[in-house]
Amino acid sequence: MPTNNSREALLCALKLLSLRNHSERELRQKLLKKGFIRESVEGVLEKLLEDGVLDDRKFGMEFIRSRSRRKPSGKLKMRSELQKRGIEDGLIQELLGDYESPELCLRAAEKKILTLQSKSEADQKKKLEVFLHNRGFGWQEMQTVLKQFFPAGSEDDEEFG
Repeated sequence: MPTNNSREALLCALKLLSLRNHSERELRQKLLKKGFIRESVEGVLEKLLEDGVLDDRKFGMEFIRSRSRRKPSGKLKMRSELQKRGIEDGLIQELLGDYESPELCLRAAEKKILTLQSKSEADQKKKLEVFLHNRGFGWQEMQTVLKQFFPAGSEDDEEFG
């Protein structure tokens, strides 16, 4: 049964925000899922936006910084992750403007290659390529990094491009 208590909705929202930052859309979905009626939720979100407690720009910047540190990803994957969280395309474009995807591609590859030491060089290369692709890195970034780890076989890469 939906509840109309705006105070409870505000307290719930603040509790959720104390655990981690949320986008406006994420917070809206969570409050609605907890049974608060739309009018209460919209009022709470409006207040939090006015007070600067809820800010998609800050959320996006924090998300990118955190994800880049924990799980480096390419611009494609990062764009997708931000879209899933309800960040508008214009803001995503702005936030990803200075995104250092080539550096992150190298960092991700350095971490992954350590787990592939028992594999043959061909298997290492293939698995690393798939891993980087799944992380959303572009083809040029991947090729640059693969050539650093596997310089001898780099001429064969052209057939995939």
